[in-house]
Amino acid sequence: MKFIKYLVFILLLLVIIGFIAVKVFSVQEPRGLGGAEADSLALEVMHRLNKPSYDTLPYLQWEFFRAGQKYFWDKKQNKAVIEWGDNKVVMDLDSQEAQSFTSGIEQSGTAHEKLKAKAWSNWCNDSFWLIAPFKMMDPGTTRELVELESGDKGIKVTYGGGGVTPGDSYLWELDKNLRPTGWKMWTSIIPVKGIYSKWSGWEEHQGISFSTKHTIFGKEVTMRNVKAGSSLQDFGYSADPFR
Repeated sequence: MKFIKYLVFILLLLVIIGFIAVKVFSVQEPRGLGGAEADSLALEVMHRLNKPSYDTLPYLQWEFFRAGQKYFWDKKQNKAVIEWGDNKVVMDLDSQEAQSFTSGIEQSGTAHEKLKAKAWSNWCNDSFWLIAPFKMMDPGTTRELVELESGDKGIKVTYGGGGVTPGDSYLWELDKNLRPTGWKMWTSIIPVKGIYSKWSGWEEHQGISFSTKHTIFGKEVTMRNVKAGSSLQDFGYSADPFR
């Protein structure tokens, strides 16, 4: 009986400590100035990263921070092959219609629905960490110019819809060439508000700039095997993987 009391006490203490930590380390979301100037800055940032080429890019692949979490994206048809562990989901990203496989065996029923939901959640999160700089002007977004502690201007982008966590905000910090150097996040999934993540490891693929390294909580994580291409053959496919 005493053991249970001690366990309850420890759990309660951990909850209290966690609550205090969230309050202490959280940063209030700043308010900025919206309008034409904020929109103009967002457009210029995307232009510096070569958004025109990104918009017309046929295919893109990458591997997320966790080994084996792989993506192949047909941007024109907006379909993706989403892989993790022994699982693979081939999904139409517009309709979320999909086929799912585990160890090469096609799934159905509840197993299929779980895999499809997991694939969509993975896609929304993992693609965002690669292509977020190109999504500053997406439908449903708003932008604000925010004065940073350095005195420079940052741009905060709030996503009013889409994905699995609408309402999240990201405050981009920029270098003198208007390339993103990192962002602060106010998201529903992270309890501590205003957490900073550095964006680095910039690579060019078909003239498009992608950040492949992110540092958060002092840990650097890497996007692997980022590749852009114009044909399925560029990625070793002899047949259409979406059929």
